[in-house]
Amino acid sequence: MKFLERPRIRTTLLSIWLISSAFYINRRGVGDLDSWWHTLIGDQIRQGVPLPRLGDSWSLYHDGHLWRTSQWITELLFSYLHSLFGWHGLILYRNIFGLLLFIWISREILRGRKFRIAFPLLVLTTFMVAPLVQERPALIGLLFTFALGRSAAIVLEKGVILKNDWWWIPVTVLWANLHGSWVLVPIALTLTALARIISAIAERSRIRIPWQLLALSAGTLIAGCLTPLGIRGILLPFQMADRASAFIVEWHRTRILDALTVPFVLLLLLAIAMFIKRRTWADLDLLFLVVAWTIFAFLAFRNLGPAFLIVLPLVLRRFFPAHSAHVSKIHWTIPPTLGLIAVLVVNPLSHVPTQSIGKYLASTGASYRVMNSYNSSGPLLVFGGAGISTMVDGRADRFPKMWMAEYLLAARDGVHVERYIDEYKLNAAVVEKASMAANVFRYRLKWKESIVEEKYVLFLKP
Repeated sequence: MKFLERPRIRTTLLSIWLISSAFYINRRGVGDLDSWWHTLIGDQIRQGVPLPRLGDSWSLYHDGHLWRTSQWITELLFSYLHSLFGWHGLILYRNIFGLLLFIWISREILRGRKFRIAFPLLVLTTFMVAPLVQERPALIGLLFTFALGRSAAIVLEKGVILKNDWWWIPVTVLWANLHGSWVLVPIALTLTALARIISAIAERSRIRIPWQLLALSAGTLIAGCLTPLGIRGILLPFQMADRASAFIVEWHRTRILDALTVPFVLLLLLAIAMFIKRRTWADLDLLFLVVAWTIFAFLAFRNLGPAFLIVLPLVLRRFFPAHSAHVSKIHWTIPPTLGLIAVLVVNPLSHVPTQSIGKYLASTGASYRVMNSYNSSGPLLVFGGAGISTMVDGRADRFPKMWMAEYLLAARDGVHVERYIDEYKLNAAVVEKASMAANVFRYRLKWKESIVEEKYVLFLKP
């Protein structure tokens, strides 16, 4: 594979990689179903709606418990982008932060390493990261996560924390108000501290407790609580895992035989091969971290990306150290150019479910209290306007676990659907057209079947 070291070959392959990556992340319009209600939440913040009352205006379910957003800055950003550029603003968001993540990772991998080693790692990383580049708050979290993995790798390499590492305290405050994945910071710092202790044991040297690293971890834990959620922000990921694992795929337990799992498994196999090749106790600290983050990765599908972005810098710096600061020549103007073209060309509303249903309901000028499938809520609320109220939306942490389980049985299988119709005075339903619930509304309740859009159908009470 020495031919890969030729400058023209390197430049050609990297240009093809950049163009392919840009095309992939812009293969569709707004694809994340939560982006819509995130934007509405941002709109309400700008309108001065009190934080505990965000989203109440469209929600039919109220149990007295106040819901608070954990990502209000990103939601404000969504709202401003939408007001300035329409729904193309979310495509702009996806390209800015998605391509920034790609460029940063590629520069980190390519810097000072042989191209025949770096390029396969870059392709592997692309297969892991590209599906995660969506117009959602978690995208910004991925940038912070990669920076966190890089910092952990440097601390492990040098054995001490640097002055710059203390910036993680104010950075965590910002991250915590952008997305709930900030909890990775104290976890990563604590695991790295434990790895340093393991390293001392393996080298049979004097064990020194890395108090500074532990203090930094504690500082970031406190910093992450400076949000509207307060100390509840620490528990939010566990609350989401408990409530959402039954009906949101990304919260399901990770399966080995899945396309999204393959890149992480390949990185894991590479690390194992290098451990076996080196056969030194000095790698015991890294082995501990790889095992810890692998366990984290297999707790839920959504953990695979963050775990990969933390393990990658650790593996790079230990097994494939950079020999210089040189970065392979690459046309860095390609990504922003393609991103700009995508913002102008990509239709943000292509393949968006329930938008026609929402527009139809808005056109009638009436008010509708809707029984809806979980994934239909975002576009329905946006295009249906102020006259739409829904039973559920994408805020999985807002609804009690048992209530949600019973409701989804009604919205999917039609179980006790009459109870919800009477209790919440429902006059419309948007459910999957192939579901048992659709048959209940069609044949038993005799509701009018008005519009079929992709996999959803609208029923109106006669």
